[in-house]
Formats: sequence, structure tokens, C-alpha cells
Amino acid sequence: MQTVIIIQGQGCLKSYLKKNSIYKTKKCKYISYTQINSQTAQLFKKEKIEEIVRSKKSEDYKEQFIVEYVNLIGTIGKNYNTKEWWASNIACKNRFTSQLSCLLHQFLDTAEAIKKKDFDYLFIINPSWVIISSLKDLAKSSIVNLICLNAFSKKWLHLVFVYFRKVAGVFYHIIRIYGRVCYVRIKLKKIPLKVKKQYYVIKTFIYNHSFKKNGRYQDIFFGSLPEFLKDKKNILIYACILGDYRKCIKNIKRCHNYIIVPIEFFLSLKNILTAAVEILFCKIRIEKDVFFFGYNVKEIINNEFLRTFNGIQFYQFLHYWSAKNLFKAVSVETFLLTYENNPWERMCEIAAKEHAPNTKIIGYQHTVVPQAAVNMFIGLQEADVAPLPDKILTTGQETKRIMEKFGSYNKNVIAPACGLRFEYLFNIPVLKRNRSGRILLALEGVEEVHRMVDYVIEELKEKRDYQVTIRTHPMLPWKYFKRKFGYNLAKISNFTISAEMSLKDDIEASDMAIYWGTTVALEALSMGRPVIHFDNGSLLSYDPLFKCNDLKWTVSKRESLVAKIEKIYKLSDEDFYAQRTSAQVYLKRYFYPITDNNLKEFII
Repeated sequence: MQTVIIIQGQGCLKSYLKKNSIYKTKKCKYISYTQINSQTAQLFKKEKIEEIVRSKKSEDYKEQFIVEYVNLIGTIGKNYNTKEWWASNIACKNRFTSQLSCLLHQFLDTAEAIKKKDFDYLFIINPSWVIISSLKDLAKSSIVNLICLNAFSKKWLHLVFVYFRKVAGVFYHIIRIYGRVCYVRIKLKKIPLKVKKQYYVIKTFIYNHSFKKNGRYQDIFFGSLPEFLKDKKNILIYACILGDYRKCIKNIKRCHNYIIVPIEFFLSLKNILTAAVEILFCKIRIEKDVFFFGYNVKEIINNEFLRTFNGIQFYQFLHYWSAKNLFKAVSVETFLLTYENNPWERMCEIAAKEHAPNTKIIGYQHTVVPQAAVNMFIGLQEADVAPLPDKILTTGQETKRIMEKFGSYNKNVIAPACGLRFEYLFNIPVLKRNRSGRILLALEGVEEVHRMVDYVIEELKEKRDYQVTIRTHPMLPWKYFKRKFGYNLAKISNFTISAEMSLKDDIEASDMAIYWGTTVALEALSMGRPVIHFDNGSLLSYDPLFKCNDLKWTVSKRESLVAKIEKIYKLSDEDFYAQRTSAQVYLKRYFYPITDNNLKEFII
């Protein structure tokens, strides 16, 4: 009988191999879900234990995975239709806050290896404990012996840590948010809200740079739309503050072109305490069996809820009470918000359905839709129960097409509008081709992007013909990466950090851009610069240009970056400009221009 050995920790693995010698005469293989160190790699090589390299999946498989995953979450949503469920990271499917899709992919890969039975001993190294109980069931049904080492202690150490961190986090947020409530009430006590007026509410986010030097407010997410609506509607900006809180409140107070109200203005201590109690004492557990590619994955989902302590973010959860109080305080004709199916959006939508049923809700898909953005798609089972906008407007026809392909939306819910955040792209000329050796490395505001940084530094640090400019996202400045990962660019003369405030200037100064999932890729391409997408090996692509093949190349950590760069440089001018023209056509479908007719889509 074949034997599967699940081992947590490479030290435990080495100890097991030393104590057991029977495997030396058998066919042995391993799968590792973390990067193994050089000593372990040498040990495997010495003992002739072969790695099972997970196969690269076809596009058909990836699309099937999306449909299965979206419908899995949709089925649970239909059966477990509660506020707490819709507030969870699992329900929203955001790739940056929920690991469930990765865990399911991990389970499928392991299940495939077990069912093939092409081994005598199979070592599974460092799988998440979330999937281990399901692997045990699979091994039993496949008549395979399973040994599990060191997993129990890992699980409970993690749960104890998460529990105390969650409780401490809730108490911290109670104090922090109530402090903001008091501060806002004192500083903005004279907000001129009128009960008899009907308001067009724009739910948005405010940064330090959302205000010009003259004090005027410029919306980062909705661009010129507020100005267009201003003469037609009573505009109320309802905002989360992501910049320096005191500085932003000061700017809000002296702003005269809009009425701006932070979400904390509509919260009370009772609301905050009620939300805290619900988070601490609610328990989300799936009772009915749910299937994914034919496997019962109920326990994987329940374990993930256990691992994340339900995975409900306190601040996003509070949007329900803030929005409820907003709808009670004023009459809201239209409620406009960004559309990504994030928990805070769904809390606002639930509050609107319950307390302002006549309010029209518009969701605006304001950014890109890569393949991995499964949060943008809803399953067939949840289409009629999930909290959703009455109308979803997209940046253009291409994003509408992607959302309708993978999501089961009701007819006529989605319509193309325009690219509000990308207005400047319609007014800049296409740049001439450059071959100067200058390369832009564009980062996004997530920690995982460090893998791309590691790869590019390793590939180009000795290549003095190339000058690399790293442009970071405002949410994660370079000092964060420097502190977290120990980067020292002082020792790498051909790498620098961008000093430009303008992305346009950085793109103009470069020959091409390297990216992972940032919208900079579309902006660079629209200006005529070729782009290189870094594939970090995830199942679903983070590439916002995954449907575009013109003037775009893809590189993985197993490939030579220099070879890709030189391939672009050696492309003939005829081929280069032909691809650029095709890319421009694609981008025109992705971002519609900002015209009065397109802006009228936001009035229903």
C-alpha cells in the first residue's frame, strides 16, 4: 500500500528521514508548499527523493476553476444568507484578503498526486493544516496509508495566537474608532445636512492628496463625475479616510466645493460595541456538504473560518451601522460606490435595502479586472440573494465582457460607462519608441509584490546596460520594503527609486515597464510603451492585460529577464508599431472616454 506522509517543518522532515530507512529502497516523491532550503534540497537529491512539479494549468482549466470557485461561494451564500457571511473575506473572494482559492488549488494538486499513486512514499511538506482533514478523508477513500507529523501542534498554536490577536485587535479598534468619532463630531459639528433635501451620495476614499492647495476637493476614484453631477444633484461625499486623519479632517473642514462627511460621523459608541460583540461571538459554520471539482470541501471552508476567526474585518463591518444611520439622517436618492464586492460595499448595500429601499444603488467598476479578481464575479446561486447594486457601470466594454463571462449577473445589470480614473490617458500623445536601457519596475500596494522585486534585482543587478527605476504604490512606500525585506539599493548602482510625483513622467523616461498586477501596465501601454508581466506562478493571472497579447510579454522566475528585454529591443519597427496599434484598439475597448453621454449613465 502506498504511504503519504504529511510533515510540518523541515526540521521534522530531516528527523524522520534519519530515523526511517525503509523508504530508501522505494519510489519516493515529494511536494513542498513552501520554499525548501538548500540543505533539504541536497538531502532529497542524496536520498533520490524526486519532486513532483505541479503542472502548468491550461487556460481552459483556469476558466473552469473560476466558474467552480465562484459557484461554490455562491451556493454557500444562498444557504447561509446572513450579514456576517456577507461581511466575511471568504464571501467576498478578494484575492488579497482570502486565501481560500489558493487552499483549494493546493488541495486539488495534492489530491491529483495521491490519486495517481505513482509512488511508494509521498512526502507532503508544509501544507496548510486547513486542508489536512480533507486529505485524510481522500487518502482513506483512495486506500492509501497516511501519516501526519507535527500538524496538530501547529494548528492549535496558530489558533491560540489568532484568537488573542483578534480579541486584542477588536479592543484596539473600539478605542481607535471611537476616538475618531469624538474627534469628527467636535471638528465637523456644523456640517450643513438638510433633512428635506434628496442627496446623491458618493461613497469614496480620501487621501492627503485628495485636496488641492486652494482647498478644493478632487475625487481620486470618480474623477470629474462629481463636478458633472454638481449642477444636477445635491452631492454628498461619504468617505473613508485613508490618509493622515487629522490632516484630512482639517482639509474637509475648509473645503467649500462639496459637503464631505467621514463614515465615523454617523457612528456611535453603541454601534461600535454592538459590532464588536457580533464579531467576537458569531460563529460561521457550513453544515451542508459543498463540492468543488467533485470533492466535498465543507471542512476546508470551516477550517478556514476557524483559522481566520471568521475573517470579518472590524472597520469594514462597521459600515453597516454607519450607512444605516446615514439613511436615517437624510433622504438618499442615489448611492454611488466603487464595485469590487468588498465587505464594506455589501454592508452599505444591506443597510440601504433595509432602511432606504427606494434608494438606487450604483456600483462603479473603477479599475482593472484581471483573471484573479474573482471578487468581481458572482455565482449563479447567489445572484438573487447577494447584496448587489441595482446597476453596475464599468470602465468600458472589455471589462463588462469579462465580468459577464465569469459572473452570473441578471440581465441588463452591467453597462459600460467610462474610465473616470484614467481621464488623462485620453489627452496624452503616444510616445516614440526608445532603446535607452531605462526600465520602469512598477509595484502595487501589496506585500506579495516583493517576489517580483527579488526576481528583477537578481536578474539585472549585474547588468549595467540597464537602469531600473522602481516606482512604489502610495500605500506601500519603498521604506516598508526596505525594512521588511532588507533591500539595500546603495549596493546596486543601476537601481534607483522614483523621485517623480507624476507616473506620466516615469513612463516617458522609460523604454518599457515591468509589472505584476498594477494598472500602471495599462497606462504604460496606452502611452505606447511595451510591458512585461511577471508571472509569480499563481494559478489565476494577476495580469490586468491577460486578454491582450500585443506589445506585452510574460516572464516567470524560471526564465531570463534579459532575454525578454532584448527580444523587445530587437523587434523590428514595423512589428513594434503594428502591435502598438492593436494594443491601442484593445485599450479603447477597456476604457471608454469621459463624455457627457457616458457620464449620464451615472444618473438613474
